Amino acid sequence: MSRFERGLRGAFFAALVSLLLWPLLSVAAALWPGMRPLERAVAYWFDLHCHRDPSRTPLLLGIPLGVCARCSGIYFGLGLGAALRWPKLSPNGLRFWVLGGAALMLADITVERHGVHGSWMGARLFTGLLLGYPVGVAVGAALRRSTDLASAQRP
Repeated sequence: MSRFERGLRGAFFAALVSLLLWPLLSVAAALWPGMRPLERAVAYWFDLHCHRDPSRTPLLLGIPLGVCARCSGIYFGLGLGAALRWPKLSPNGLRFWVLGGAALMLADITVERHGVHGSWMGARLFTGLLLGYPVGVAVGAALRRSTDLASAQRP
């Protein structure tokens, strides 16, 4: 594997792990104005997929995160899963975990919509984390395996 390829894979891995921090950019930008251009750039991405409803957005230090609780959980899970790459998941284990996480998320959405309970920030954050984490583990592990395989095949 060339030095360029190793660097590219390392950059991709760092970007994947950095997802853990993306929801926190709004807090960083409020505390350090130099972060505002980065926060605005990421906010455009967030606008594509998150409703960003203030009543469903967690606060940190009194500052709203960049996305709602459920999306924050997904980002935290993706980044944390990629960083830890644990547990080692078989394809069936990954399917089971992702389907279970999605089922719990859909159950939470359904009972909330039917008025069984209100908008529970903790449940939203947890179901997002539960769905994002195994995907982060799988993508992080796959990237690691591909790097190891390419290094092993080098003459």
